[in-house]
Amino acid sequence: MQTLSKALPQELQAVLKAQEHDPVLFSERLLGIPLHEGQKKWLRETAGRGTKINILVPSNRWGKSTVTAVKQLWYQFNKIGIPKGNRKAWMTAEYRTANVAPKSSLVEPVFKYMDQMMTSTFPIRRPDGTIFNNVCLIEWFYLKDRTTANTTTNQYKQFFAYNTHIEHRTIGATAKDSLEGKPYGYISFDEGGRSNSIEQEVNGTFLARLFDFDGPLDIVSTPDQNSASILYHYKMYQDGLIGLNNTYTMEGELKDNTFFSPAQIQKQYALYQDNPLKDQVLHGKFVFGGDSIFDAVSILDAQSDDLNDGKRYIEGHTYVMGTDTAIGSDEMVTTVLDTTKKPFEVVRQMAAKGNSKSPQLHLNDLLDMMGSYSNDTKGNLKHLLETWNGESVRFYHDLPYWAQIMTKCYGSWQPDKRSTENKNKELPKTSQVKKADIILALRKLLSAGELKIPSNNADLIQQLAIYKEDDNNIPTDRVISLALASWMATQGTRFQSNDLDFMEW
Repeated sequence: MQTLSKALPQELQAVLKAQEHDPVLFSERLLGIPLHEGQKKWLRETAGRGTKINILVPSNRWGKSTVTAVKQLWYQFNKIGIPKGNRKAWMTAEYRTANVAPKSSLVEPVFKYMDQMMTSTFPIRRPDGTIFNNVCLIEWFYLKDRTTANTTTNQYKQFFAYNTHIEHRTIGATAKDSLEGKPYGYISFDEGGRSNSIEQEVNGTFLARLFDFDGPLDIVSTPDQNSASILYHYKMYQDGLIGLNNTYTMEGELKDNTFFSPAQIQKQYALYQDNPLKDQVLHGKFVFGGDSIFDAVSILDAQSDDLNDGKRYIEGHTYVMGTDTAIGSDEMVTTVLDTTKKPFEVVRQMAAKGNSKSPQLHLNDLLDMMGSYSNDTKGNLKHLLETWNGESVRFYHDLPYWAQIMTKCYGSWQPDKRSTENKNKELPKTSQVKKADIILALRKLLSAGELKIPSNNADLIQQLAIYKEDDNNIPTDRVISLALASWMATQGTRFQSNDLDFMEW
């Protein structure tokens, strides 16, 4: 570090050497940024453990953007991941890190803080409320004149000495691709919990880009109850708490932030005393809530690796099928539940875009599925077909008799049949069943731990995680198919009461 040493006062030579392994020392002595104990713990734990994925769940006002900016600068200054054996090669080697976020507004804080830290304009709060600026001893390292900020594309770049730079990007349909094909020494995913495709981004993009320099990925985010990725975020959080899958998790409490006065912190605690999100807002806990219908923990508990390859027909077992028909770009989905004993098991779920094949081919697939799980001599299979739309009515009419007699219809259209023993009675019809009824049946099974689903059915798991009462703008086909089967397996039994024979309806 000879060249760097000449740029610093003589008394800081030891600091310059020691900070290579201590980001806290780098922050407080070289950047002039004091840290609270929670921030120090996060930096030292994630720098010392060597874990690949680090999960920080901070309270509000904990200081996550500050600590992320510090860590980014530490990686830039030390080009961590490039050995220093050949000094000239180390100084000229290209090195980059990335700070990414799901939305453009979330990218800006770290970009802004890094700029302020390197120009000695970062405001630091004292507990008494007064403000002072940091004094950075390595301002020369920042090549501010080369910094670019494109607010149209939400892409920012900051350049530093010795051929290093950081990219600040919004992750989306095009921004994701911008990280592909390039190595990065470190990636911070600010508010990654708000992403709707965090699993794909982590496993499909970020980890691959960190391979060359063996760099880590930090996901610094509060849980987003309305994100399609909340289950995967929670799974990583849980892994990190017990050290699974090379993951580390830390929770950040508001009381950690000693740059606020005790009176200010106490006011926040009092403000959220009766708020259901207080553990998240104040203590950095992972809290579920929001508008989701299905409990996230129940969805996680329902997942089973044993069902990932499906299960064939077993003699003596009983089955229920639910079919949600579709046209256009929606999916036609059929779910098969083994209802022999609880917990019920999703042994198959067949899905295909409505416009991916002709109605006859969809029908053939449905009949193949029914045939593979039915034994018509014992009546072991029951089938509920959604019939709110014209195309689904056609499916019923096109079913052969053997399939019709084991099929009930859920929807405004009902087959004109009556039990021979109840010709003069008004039959209960599934047109009387409301959507809330089938969703509630599925919710009850999940909440009671009485349903198992394949752990590799990512589409079903995601749809369960984001399903809301107002489901007009979210994918629901797999959930509805499963809900139809769940209702038929539980509440649907009342339609066989009053001496009504399911097989003759």
